[in-house]
Amino acid sequence: MKQLHLLWITLLFSCSASTQPPQTAQTGWQPDPKELEGSLYFLASPLLEGREAGSRGSLIAAEYIASVMLQNGLLPAGDTLAGATEWFQDFELTRGEEKVIVRNVLGMIRGSDTTKYVVIGTHYDHLGMRGETIYPGAEDNASGVSGLLALSKHWNSRGKLPPCNLIFAAWTAEEKGQLGSKYFVSHFAPGAETLLLNINLDMISRSDPQDTACNILSVGILKDDTRTREIVNRNNTAPDINLALDIWETDGNGESDYVGFASRGIPVMTFYAGANSDYHTPQDTRDKIDLTKMMKVLKLVNGCLEDFLE
Repeated sequence: MKQLHLLWITLLFSCSASTQPPQTAQTGWQPDPKELEGSLYFLASPLLEGREAGSRGSLIAAEYIASVMLQNGLLPAGDTLAGATEWFQDFELTRGEEKVIVRNVLGMIRGSDTTKYVVIGTHYDHLGMRGETIYPGAEDNASGVSGLLALSKHWNSRGKLPPCNLIFAAWTAEEKGQLGSKYFVSHFAPGAETLLLNINLDMISRSDPQDTACNILSVGILKDDTRTREIVNRNNTAPDINLALDIWETDGNGESDYVGFASRGIPVMTFYAGANSDYHTPQDTRDKIDLTKMMKVLKLVNGCLEDFLE
């Protein structure tokens, strides 16, 4: 079976998931910084050797992500959505001179309308190793994965069904051309027309060196989509968010996992904190993560998702 090691990983790293206080409508959702830090630190640890798609480290990461989804109460939504018992969607790619199996990790919260889907996604792969040097990929993109896991826990603890199915997806092989997310969209059994929205988290904590206030957030939306633009702007007005937004439009071109959705005309919101000087270097380490900004981004993402579903 594909989930043999979920239990031991859950037990071993359960310290990364602490109990959150009850949420209220007045305060809104407050991400737990210890949970965020715990997941991020594990995913960017040397044990995972940079998480290159198809590597041993990436398979450990996939098992860990699935174990946290299980712990958060999600349903598996892997190779088949109808009655799925697996967390993984596997496919084959060529790495160097060998063919390797790579895997998306898919969990779901069932909605009141089971015929429609919103996909909240983020890639978990990175560059792996170059010789003996590990490229840990803390910002790119352990930050997005830890945010995804926090959101999945929050949405399953709300005590009511969302209006439609929510798929929480950790994509493989983004660094090789968004292969995991594109595979998902092209093999989505219910059909792409049932996908209402893709939210994409890709590098959500660190800032461009010129952003000295560490407050700029880049948000991409589908071209001419006034609804998502309004949703992002409206939810950013919350006093505990109030980020400096750089909203741009895409017609389906780009270099992150929203591409496979936007190219089919599916609305997207893709969140990106900024280009940092350690991008794609061994210096992209977990000690440099900006948890304060990351929590603001996640609160905005959560507000946008709530708003879209209303």
